[in-house]
Amino acid sequence: MIVLLAVGMIACTQRNTPTDTTNTGDSDTPGDTGINDDNVNDQNWSDTISIVWNGASATVTGANDSLEITNSNGYVSINSSVTATCIVYMLSGNGTGQLTIYGSYRHNITLNGLTLTCSDGPAINNQCHKKCYLVINGTNTLTDGSSYASSSEDRKAAFFSEGQIIASGAGALTVKGNYKHAIASDDYIHLTDGLTGTLSLTASSDGLHANDGIYISGGNTTINAGNDGVQCDSVILISGGALNITATDKGIVDSLGITISGGTIVVSSKYKCIKTKANLLISGGDIQVICTGTSSGGGNPWGGGSSSSSSPEGIEAKGTITVTGGKVFAQANDDAINSGGDMTISGGLVMAYSTGNDGLDANGNCYIKGGTVYAIGASSPEVAIDANTEERKQLYVQGGTIVAIGGLESGASLTQSCYSASSVSKNTWYALYSGSDLAFVFKTPSSLSSSTFVVSTSGTTSLKSGVTTSSGTSILNGYALSNPTVSGGSSVSLSTYSGNSGGPGGGGGHGGGGRPGGW
Repeated sequence: MIVLLAVGMIACTQRNTPTDTTNTGDSDTPGDTGINDDNVNDQNWSDTISIVWNGASATVTGANDSLEITNSNGYVSINSSVTATCIVYMLSGNGTGQLTIYGSYRHNITLNGLTLTCSDGPAINNQCHKKCYLVINGTNTLTDGSSYASSSEDRKAAFFSEGQIIASGAGALTVKGNYKHAIASDDYIHLTDGLTGTLSLTASSDGLHANDGIYISGGNTTINAGNDGVQCDSVILISGGALNITATDKGIVDSLGITISGGTIVVSSKYKCIKTKANLLISGGDIQVICTGTSSGGGNPWGGGSSSSSSPEGIEAKGTITVTGGKVFAQANDDAINSGGDMTISGGLVMAYSTGNDGLDANGNCYIKGGTVYAIGASSPEVAIDANTEERKQLYVQGGTIVAIGGLESGASLTQSCYSASSVSKNTWYALYSGSDLAFVFKTPSSLSSSTFVVSTSGTTSLKSGVTTSSGTSILNGYALSNPTVSGGSSVSLSTYSGNSGGPGGGGGHGGGGRPGGW
């Protein structure tokens, strides 16, 4: 058993760190994240091969003795034996056919006003296992066929690559994946900070699909997917750029962990909007996810959410969830945010709104240490903030600004005092104060199923209902304001809230499997 575990750990480590191992003649050494030398401007570019499509024909100009090129009816195949310098393939025109590349060294594909449709395979079929630097200039469209001709090659996207895809450029690229995915790599995909243009991806299956990592630090990407928006068998790191995803199944899903430190992410999907089989870390970014699927709740003997991998949860990690910064809004019929292990919130702004289950649901311990947390759960036995007391886990309230409509998990440890409000009103603006400081200005939904209302701040806590707001910036899908001006309102009576109240177990421990006023 020890040997098997060791082998499994090694396999996971190797999968988590993409490396070029298929040819010793290429000096790629990606390192810890696999993206150390992904700057297109740092490469040694040499000859340029120009390919211009016009209807069912293509014109190829430029030459290199290490390239073997065939060209027939718009189908261009290049077999490269280059081992020292990087060839640039400049693609333009409007036509039908395909570009296929074979080789053992990194290369550059520059789209320079290309519209290319292939009826029986990928529009671009990169069979080279090395880095493919994709530069996007002008306006471009790639479309594959709804069925592919028989082949022994692995091909599964309108833009398919055996090697890494590293995207940059200020242009626009539309990709229509009729067969399966829009863009796919059997290695990793990196949307670099040098990608300042737009990607519009439509796919019958996944929008972006990769085996060994997806790294997003730039670009403005819109995805409409028949299955998952972004899918990876390894890790996903998002540090910048913008993602707008509409998916029939899941929005962003991976196997070895998701880290979000920046960027803007908007997801609408039927099932999990963000899901990882490992851990989730959020330290920055602006995230808004809305799960559109519905469930009847229950689903297990403890009364929590469905254990199905297709249950309609906003954000789910089978491991831990840690939030240290950023803004997160998650809405779902099942748990809005669910962790298989511990959940820790020490910073940032988090709103978790469930219409049929728990707002925050940790299958381990749940720690609220800082930041601002606005959680809404359904009526008893569901709660706003839940921990797995069925297995002797606990909710720990140790700091931060907290609004919990639906109450807290029974038996919570309250290092920071919590208070129960005398009432809660639908579709109403509230102002929460810590001493004389405005801590949080929020609005309740027009439909609420729970009347238990708990608040907490790090100072002397007070609450006003029915306040008038002006100025400020709308955040959290319109349920809160950043830097608002507040006037009027009525004081809400508060009483000390005990950790032993708030619902019989909260339902679903096993279910899913700075500046306070500155917000």
